[in-house]
Amino acid sequence: MARHAPDTFSSPATSSPTTSSPTTVAETTPGTTLTEQLEPSRIQVSQMDQIAARAIAIMSVLGGLGLGTLLMLALAGPAPERLQQDAELAGLVRSMVLVKGIILLAALSLLTWRLGQPVARLPLLGYAVSLGVSAAALAWMWSLNAIPIAALFFYGGLISGFFTASRDHALPPSRSNA
Repeated sequence: MARHAPDTFSSPATSSPTTSSPTTVAETTPGTTLTEQLEPSRIQVSQMDQIAARAIAIMSVLGGLGLGTLLMLALAGPAPERLQQDAELAGLVRSMVLVKGIILLAALSLLTWRLGQPVARLPLLGYAVSLGVSAAALAWMWSLNAIPIAALFFYGGLISGFFTASRDHALPPSRSNA
């Protein structure tokens, strides 16, 4: 992009008119000023996409919590005998589940930060499913029944979210300390 005037940007015509790619501020018509590029009508479409993507992520986590609660109520029996006899141990395990909830909230906040930029449908689906599975496992863990299986689903969801992020081409590459 060559700079012609203080507020004027020019972009080369690299895309053909038949392709339907979303228009961003950097891909607007040549010779438009910065204030014209920042008009609400031009920004509104990308903001609606970001809001929709964030809503999908949050709804998947809430849906996962609901599904985990339903699984807990339908499938879980009484807590293991050791946890029934020792109230302090049950309190400790529940506090560890709360720490896992904080980890899930941190992952969700990182995801909402990531969704501030345009995202393709496939990575969005990967993010939503992985955090939804982790949320369902978190709700299931609260029942104190089958904790090792629920922990596998919780960490499996977080790891699949990590792998989704590692394949997301819109994220900047990581820097090496070399």
